[in-house]
Amino acid sequence: MADLKRAVRRWGPFLLVIGVCACRRREQVVTIGDRGGVQGGGFTMDISREFGPASLLALYERVTSEETRNALSEFTCGDPVPAMRYELRLKPSGTWNERLVNVGYAPDLDGSFKDRCLTKGISYVFNQALQEIDLGPPIDYGYVDPHTGKPLGALPRTKPQKPICRCDVRGAGREWVAHSEKAAAELQ
Repeated sequence: MADLKRAVRRWGPFLLVIGVCACRRREQVVTIGDRGGVQGGGFTMDISREFGPASLLALYERVTSEETRNALSEFTCGDPVPAMRYELRLKPSGTWNERLVNVGYAPDLDGSFKDRCLTKGISYVFNQALQEIDLGPPIDYGYVDPHTGKPLGALPRTKPQKPICRCDVRGAGREWVAHSEKAAAELQ
């Protein structure tokens, strides 16, 4: 990690100039991190046009920090947080996708049962970090309402919803993670 930071400090301005020139032609996929070549989980996050390789590096540094590891412990019901590895990929918009960051993580968690709250917590913590790093406006992709044909404009960003874990019903074989106090209270 220290080598990556030194390289970014040394070559960052030069790479930024190359990146700006390349963006005018065709934005490239940028990958930071490595989840170790093992199967894991993942999700995607929409980003602004201003989010670039430096933002991706800032996001990676943030989510691999001890602060983030400590934040994830809130979503494990007292179990230790596994040693997480992340791979972040900045993907340009294409014919079939918006401009986004793919997040891959390892180890593979049991998102349907035992680790359900942790998988939701990872997404929440990443989205929180993204909102602090990506300050650009949402992109208007030209979506239209299929019923009216009117433009929808840029879809507004929503505040990430913190998962509420009902650890007391974790092993009951039914839902035990909610996103509101009312819904959490109704879980049996």
